[in-house]
Amino acid sequence: MRFLNTAICLLAVTLIGCASTSVTETNNSMVASSSIVASKSDGIKMYFGLSIPTGGLITAQQWQKFESNQLAQAFTGFSVVDAVGYYKGEKEPAKVVTIYNVSKADIESANRLAKEYSRLFNQDSVLIARLNVAQISFVGKE
Repeated sequence: MRFLNTAICLLAVTLIGCASTSVTETNNSMVASSSIVASKSDGIKMYFGLSIPTGGLITAQQWQKFESNQLAQAFTGFSVVDAVGYYKGEKEPAKVVTIYNVSKADIESANRLAKEYSRLFNQDSVLIARLNVAQISFVGKE
């Protein structure tokens, strides 16, 4: 629940200027019925592995430094989720960074940061998935 509140706040910072949205149930599906912040928005998800190929893990302090000094400086708002993935058959802790409403400059920054992270922590790669989001809206308590 705490992460959800943080993610919503970060998304709100990214997409300033939205009005409250109400939701109605129609034909067993939820439909937003007021302001849509963005339609046909681009987004990205970045998958940062925390295992070092030569052994060991990227520490919480190392990740926090990268997050604060690199990610937070490059993007207006983003969400970070702890994840577990598999790479080359091995289980690996990871961080997933999601950014919505991205610009061309954001995509360039993501590519630059992926290269920097790979260099800093001897990673084979950072996965960047482009998202074609049909609609972004905020659903409030009203």
